[in-house]
Amino acid sequence: MKMPEKTNKDKLVKLDIGCGKIKKNGYIGIDIDSHSDADIIASALKLPFGDNSVDEIQSSHLVEHFSPNEAKKFFDEIYRVLKTGGLAEIKIDKDWTKKRLLVKDPTHKYRYKTEEIGVFVKKFSYKKIKDKIYFFRFYKPRRKLFVKLVK
Repeated sequence: MKMPEKTNKDKLVKLDIGCGKIKKNGYIGIDIDSHSDADIIASALKLPFGDNSVDEIQSSHLVEHFSPNEAKKFFDEIYRVLKTGGLAEIKIDKDWTKKRLLVKDPTHKYRYKTEEIGVFVKKFSYKKIKDKIYFFRFYKPRRKLFVKLVK
């Protein structure tokens, strides 16, 4: 997988969708919350970017806030704005049970399975979805889906 190269006249367009209060350095922050650190206040379901205009997308802990219909729209929107060969890396909270996930944050709407995300991302040329368990701060087990996509 080859990433687009930066030239002097073209700067890579990189988005941090759902950035919240911790926007990733070097990325344009997009969030629906006006109290976030976003550069642009907008819905992740209707990104204010043209077709094939974005080189890279980062999103963390956003998809679990969407219903399945909204999640499909989100992945379709990512596909729309990404340039051919563009990369998207998405981290999805997938705690042990739906009850635990919703208790952690009542704005969570759904606990996604790997197969469900796989259906949403079929049109991407490259897709890798990894269900991973790891330890946060050496004692708190976490479970996330790590999604890597290339258009």
